Amino acid sequence: MKMPQQSLDRMAKADLLRTVQEAGFSMHDLSLYLDTHPTDREALSAFRDCADCMQAACDAYAKRFGALRKEQVNAEDGWAAWSNTPWPWEKEAN
Repeated sequence: MKMPQQSLDRMAKADLLRTVQEAGFSMHDLSLYLDTHPTDREALSAFRDCADCMQAACDAYAKRFGALRKEQVNAEDGWAAWSNTPWPWEKEAN
């Protein structure tokens, strides 16, 4: 699930968010498997790849469209950049 940074930088907003969601789902699914197969190195490697992909996609999204998580709020934008964003049900469908 590795994705070049250049690809992430050119993605549309909805596609970038979908990448974040897909990586998060894959991480959750792999973590359930790893709970019962903790010595599976291939699954652990896939989990780490998904984690790296999710981090890169979250960072690319935050840079272009705003923070997805509170810990992504930077000093330049301040806390108001997070607290003044629309609630999930107020956001556009796309």
